[in-house]
Amino acid sequence: MQALFFENELIIKNIPIPEPEPGEVLVKVLYSAICNTDLEIIKGYMGFRGVLGHEFTGRVISDKHPLEGKTVVGEINCSCGRCYLCLSGRRTHCTGRTVLGIAGHQGVFADFISLPAENLHIVPDTLEGPLAVFTEPLAAAVEIFEQLHMKPSKPVFIFGAGKLGLLVSMVARLQGFDYTTFDISDEKASFASGLGLNAKPLSELEPGEKAEVCIDCTGSSAGLELALSHLWPGGTLVLKTTVAEPAKPDLNSIVINEFTILGSRCGLFKPALRLLERKLVDPSPLISEKFAFNDIIKAFECAQKPSSHKIIIEHNA
Repeated sequence: MQALFFENELIIKNIPIPEPEPGEVLVKVLYSAICNTDLEIIKGYMGFRGVLGHEFTGRVISDKHPLEGKTVVGEINCSCGRCYLCLSGRRTHCTGRTVLGIAGHQGVFADFISLPAENLHIVPDTLEGPLAVFTEPLAAAVEIFEQLHMKPSKPVFIFGAGKLGLLVSMVARLQGFDYTTFDISDEKASFASGLGLNAKPLSELEPGEKAEVCIDCTGSSAGLELALSHLWPGGTLVLKTTVAEPAKPDLNSIVINEFTILGSRCGLFKPALRLLERKLVDPSPLISEKFAFNDIIKAFECAQKPSSHKIIIEHNA
């Protein structure tokens, strides 16, 4: 099968079709999308070598399996189900986990993938395949509000109006939060405003303006310090950014100001699918362009442009 392989550079190569392990099923990838994590991996993040990609919509093709023929999306953490973390309800932190296209597991920029059946969620018939691809990043956005039980009246600053920042902003709006989304790019801030989001260029944020919660979705190592500088003492910083060269924060300021730091990663797929199915969150304006799989290297070049949002790969084109 064809796959996009990363080893110092991106190349399309033929590799064997994966053989499902016990409990796994084979999935034909229909659509996938380029995430900022993919862009960081090719800069050295996680030291990953292999087939990239973790956001997808596919169809189960394993014979005689209850999911055969179903259109699905899949959670990216493959856990053992036996270790302390799995048994205590923290499967996404399994000590022996592999992560789809990120750590120890073949990614979705390929014709087929193999995933545990328990990782898969059926896509509702009314939800189009390219939009279902947003399930994973939307779940990551929803996760913030699953982790952080805060009052909607408290002011929230969201830094970064990229792919994830926009989804976080959409969920914050849906829940009635007093939020403002900032981006260093006037163009991205304007784009977010055009979606009906409360967004401003970062240049309009005064040095003394602060919020009770700051969410870093900048995708930049500079985002952490920026967010901390606009957080009230006793406030909470939510970190969504993962980069190849992480920041080195001033720990003294965290102690002195009694900040709470919350790391936030993967989220629950079922709530995200419900939001998409019911059109409570509409990510369609975030699709900047679609590419056939044979043009996926060009798609990566497009994804690295500051003006790009979500790039969709059509595997069945």
